[in-house]
Parts: sequence; C-alpha cells; structure tokens
Amino acid sequence: MSNGVGFALNIKEKEATLNKRDEVYSRIISLLLSAKIQFGERLLVKELGAELGVSRQPIMAALNRLDAEGFVQIIPQVGCEVINPGRSEIADFYLMFERMEGLLAELAAARRTSAQMNDLKALHRRIMGINFSNSQAGQDYGSLNREFHQIIHVMARSPLLDERQRNNFNMSDFFINQLVGFGKFTGDAAQEHQEIIDAIEMQSPAKARALTENHISGIAGVLLAAMRD
Repeated sequence: MSNGVGFALNIKEKEATLNKRDEVYSRIISLLLSAKIQFGERLLVKELGAELGVSRQPIMAALNRLDAEGFVQIIPQVGCEVINPGRSEIADFYLMFERMEGLLAELAAARRTSAQMNDLKALHRRIMGINFSNSQAGQDYGSLNREFHQIIHVMARSPLLDERQRNNFNMSDFFINQLVGFGKFTGDAAQEHQEIIDAIEMQSPAKARALTENHISGIAGVLLAAMRD
C-alpha cells in the first residue's frame, strides 16, 4: 500500500516539475517575443531565477529548449545569450517561412469549410476594428494576426505542417518585435488579409498561395530594410 502511495506522490512531483518547466519556458519566450529581452543579450541563470522566482533546474530546462528552437545559444564554459542574426539569416528564414505559409494557404483553399470561412471573416472584422491610431494597436494586431493565420492552418487540415509552422510563427514574431514592432504592418497587412480571404473563399489554391507568399515577403522586406538603417 505504501509503495502505491509513494508511486503516486512521485508522479505528482514529476508533473509539478514538468509544469514548472513549461511555465518558466513560457515566461522567458514571452520576454523574447515582446523584445523585453533583446538580440545578443546575455541570459544569466541566477538573475533569471531571481526575477522569475524559481530554482536553477527549470531555468536550465527552458534555456536548453530555447537553444534547440534557435532563440538562444548556450556556449559551454561561457554562458547563454540571445541570438543576434545577420540579414542573410533572417532573409533565409523568411524564404522558408513564406513558402510554408503559402503551402498551408493553398491547402486551405482546397479544403476549407463554410463554417471555417465564417470564422476567418469574423476574425478579420476584429482586425479591421482595431483603432490603428492607438499605441496598443501593434500589440492587438500581432495577437489577432496570429489567430488569423492559425484559422488558415486549421482549414489546411495538415497537423504536421501546422505544428512546424507554429514554431516558425514564434520566430517570426520574435524578429518583428525585435526589429520594428507590429505597428509597422497594421494597415497594409490587414488589406492583404482580405485578398487572401477572397482567394480561399473562391477555392483558388494557386492564388491563395501566391498572395500569402507575397504577404510574408513584404514583411521580410520591411525587416531587412530596418537592418540596413
């Protein structure tokens, strides 16, 4: 009987540890995506532990995960720092990102349902309802933009592609907020979304793909231009 109780306690302890690791990861990546931690910044385990109120173990687990995902670099005997990518690295990322998102839009146009179209249009109305003169507009747009593309991923009915592109979206949001902020894209991007909606509704896969790739390419162009300044 005591062995069973001990086993149950061990399971709960492991679950608590895993939950703590996920929580710490979420808090650190939120700081990265919002640019509160910036390109090239050193990440000190002791300072992060003090700021987040946790021990070394979940901090190291989160940093190892972020290293595997490409957000930070852990250098043995040196420490951990946020990546500081060059123009060519960001250009290469967005070339891959736009083609993956274009493929998902192409599949969405071929596989979408009427109910999903209604969801996409409703979300777009929320985007167009943003007060773009407000200082909060960029943040609001960034959040709704993610939802917009996620609906398209659901339409595509390709969980494997969706899972990989979710990670890419984190990296894209990271680059945008580090370099220019979402406020740079609120007006033009919202109009481009309408064109993508129309192509998906018309069930025109090739057009949906081309429009989506152009949409992402335009974002990349703004970021790369900012890096030259």
